[in-house]
Amino acid sequence: MSQPPKPLPRRHPNTKRTGELAEAAFVVKAAGLGFAVSKPWGDSERYDFILDAGHCTWRVQIKCTESTNAGGYQVQSTYSDCKQKGHYTADDIDILVAYILPLDLWYIVPAHALPQSASLRFYPEGNTRKPRFEQYREAWTIFQKPKPPKDRRQARSTPEAVAETATEPDASTNKDADPVIDSPQSRIERIMTQWSKRVQTLTDKK
Repeated sequence: MSQPPKPLPRRHPNTKRTGELAEAAFVVKAAGLGFAVSKPWGDSERYDFILDAGHCTWRVQIKCTESTNAGGYQVQSTYSDCKQKGHYTADDIDILVAYILPLDLWYIVPAHALPQSASLRFYPEGNTRKPRFEQYREAWTIFQKPKPPKDRRQARSTPEAVAETATEPDASTNKDADPVIDSPQSRIERIMTQWSKRVQTLTDKK
């Protein structure tokens, strides 16, 4: 009697490839909203893109996550420099954009709202009583507003500062937020299909 085939070993996710996909998704998303996006030469800067909103430019760092932790999706507002970790501040970036890959959701978090703990946890499915960062879900209008003064951008996040910078309602009330589509496709296939549709829309406008 023949033995059943052994299951293939589980492949660990390629975090570098996932990060590249998140950056590609950001370019498509931002371009679809009418922003110009540029990539700095080399990888010495602590931001991934320069977003040109017309009235000003923004230094943007992209973070991505595809797994849950304690009921939420978590990213770290840290970087590695000469084998040492640092915490992003307003001297390094203007905006941290977090991409929740399985849900195709974006959080646009100003540098002055980054927590001192360096961990940002998002609860798009509403399973928390303290949705600290939900005000930044799909908050793309932040790029259309004037930059805050430099001294304000350098300040760490406080409850008062976070309340003052609330610029966007939750996606549950945001009619422009992309819907989460239930599909038999894999996560990557579903999101790549959505990207291709956005690229086709841009092409049709030209």
